[in-house]
Amino acid sequence: MEVVMTPNEEFTEMHSQNTRLFNLLILLLFMFAFASTGFAAENRLKVSGDVLKNQNLSLTDIRQLPSFYIKDVTCIAEKTDCSAKEEKRLSVDTFRGVLLRDILDLAGMKHRVKWEPGVYFLVHGTDGRTAVFSFGEIYYSSIGRSVLLAYEKNGEPIESQNGCAQLIVSTDIRSGRWVPEISEIAVKRVDVELEAYEDKKQKRVRPPVESLIIVDQDIGRSMEIDLGKISVLPPVSISEAVMTGDCEGFHGVYSFDGPSLRSVLGLFASPGCPPPYDRFVLLSSSDGFCATFSYGEIFNSRLGENIILAIKKDGRMLEEKDGFTRSVVREDSTGGRSVKRISKIEIITSTKTK
Repeated sequence: MEVVMTPNEEFTEMHSQNTRLFNLLILLLFMFAFASTGFAAENRLKVSGDVLKNQNLSLTDIRQLPSFYIKDVTCIAEKTDCSAKEEKRLSVDTFRGVLLRDILDLAGMKHRVKWEPGVYFLVHGTDGRTAVFSFGEIYYSSIGRSVLLAYEKNGEPIESQNGCAQLIVSTDIRSGRWVPEISEIAVKRVDVELEAYEDKKQKRVRPPVESLIIVDQDIGRSMEIDLGKISVLPPVSISEAVMTGDCEGFHGVYSFDGPSLRSVLGLFASPGCPPPYDRFVLLSSSDGFCATFSYGEIFNSRLGENIILAIKKDGRMLEEKDGFTRSVVREDSTGGRSVKRISKIEIITSTKTK
């Protein structure tokens, strides 16, 4: 039996079909537009490791954090030949994004106070590149205000196929730590037992230190350094270093003299061109007090000469309780990375640590 539709029924059926086609078209257009933005839904930034709460952030989450704006950042190409004199400027751009330390604050640090100077951060890109930063670099130094996870360049979104943002370090001289497509940040601490508190409780006095050992863990090479070897290096003067900390309060403002950490490491080996930015340096004393310094802040930062191994304090040689040398960082807001009685300097590849 043939079904005959009334005009009203034909109109209703046609309208229903048109509505379904229209909705399908809108859905397809939405999917196309969403995929074309470069910020696909699956793009996430993970923060894990020695944190209080792991994070799994989308670009939308990142954009909701306080934004930071850095104007006219010069990007200079990395050198592949250390003897080359010519430098190549790649671009000058303005960036907006979120400071790395604001991302880290979301996760919260597991290690605090005297344990925190031994912390370091690995920033991974989807292309396999890793840049390492020390805790002091991000939280004590003014470098922390220059390390940006950028999502805009010159007012336009930065396209990203897999990651969530581009890592920018405006105080670095060259662009070796500018990692695109950031996907993960790992927080770690060096495997050094801190015995300083127990020493103080037991009134234990460690013997004086007259030399230190520099060790490269990758190749197993070592070198002994004493006062005679570092005293002939060009001195750097820090006229007003503020010595204060969370645990022991304010100690005062002093002047220090000694060679840069960069020049002391130069006695051992050249970092190469470009330096391996997944490496860091660990300074430690026999009581376990220690501090990390990234290769980037030592060898590629405009502030690299501000990290010294002091041998004089207020114009006089260090006292026995300080050892023959101690670290002092002009840029740091606290004395947390001022390691006394340094007995060991280790060069470590962060991607090879557990």
